[in-house]
Amino acid sequence: MRDIVVLHENDEWLVPLRAEFAKRGVTAIEWFLDTGAVAFDEAPADAVYYNRMSASSHTRGHRFAPELTRAVLTRLESFDRTVVNNTKVLAFEVCKLSQYAALQRAGLQVPRTHAVVGKQHILEAAQAFNQWPLILKPNRGGKGLGVQRFESIEPLQKYLARTDIDEPLDGIWLLQEYIQPQQPFITRAEFIGRKFLYTVQVNTEDGFELCPADNCSIEEQFCPTGEQAHKFSITERFDNHDIIGKLEGFLEANQIDVAGIEFIEDAAGELFVYDVNTNTNYNQAAEQRAGVAATGMGALADYLISLARA
Repeated sequence: MRDIVVLHENDEWLVPLRAEFAKRGVTAIEWFLDTGAVAFDEAPADAVYYNRMSASSHTRGHRFAPELTRAVLTRLESFDRTVVNNTKVLAFEVCKLSQYAALQRAGLQVPRTHAVVGKQHILEAAQAFNQWPLILKPNRGGKGLGVQRFESIEPLQKYLARTDIDEPLDGIWLLQEYIQPQQPFITRAEFIGRKFLYTVQVNTEDGFELCPADNCSIEEQFCPTGEQAHKFSITERFDNHDIIGKLEGFLEANQIDVAGIEFIEDAAGELFVYDVNTNTNYNQAAEQRAGVAATGMGALADYLISLARA
């Protein structure tokens, strides 16, 4: 059996995966990527390399972690090593526009979206977009951070007049139509090995900054542990829906091995996909309440071990 190497920048997110590996008598090698050097011309070990780099790494002080990871993955792929979530996948992780283009090619609906570079152009672009309510969010964000909803041009104008607004990391703002949901929740479908695992329903009544992870570093009021755990629940509603097959096709076409994909159902029953998370996490409390046969981290550990034994 080959070694399993996990590339990451957040130790807390590995705690449940370590536990699942331990149950199976396996210890993975952990490669923390924040700063460092890449010996591009030296052959890396023949192992299974699992990329868990996140678009939100900058919120934990790891500004250039994705860039370093891209260099590492490029080296691994140049030596034809087994990489789970390769460089192309990393590019999707840090660019929502790229996600939307690929999702549309796969026959999936995405919200109407315009891109803006330069805060001074947002107001004019929003007037041209002319669809309210309006969502303003960063192209490269993570954890739902920076997502704002505006009912009309006036509150957007007041918001843009503030001096404490941070520019998106890549400079790209997205103007997006607001999808009025049937119910106050979004749905996240989890996939491992490009195959559907389950869907989790996430209550959004308290805001956009929601994350399904157990060890989530989002503000306390949104953290899905303890008293907030009820916001996350496993649902079988979409298990036989045709969106699952389309999403699996999207993953296959784009070589995405592990992902959580979020979509919303509007009042007419139409489904819109708006986010692809290639660094996915799982809420163990929701899994326990649902009594799922295969937990997210357990299925992930089994998948990586199967690759290592191949």
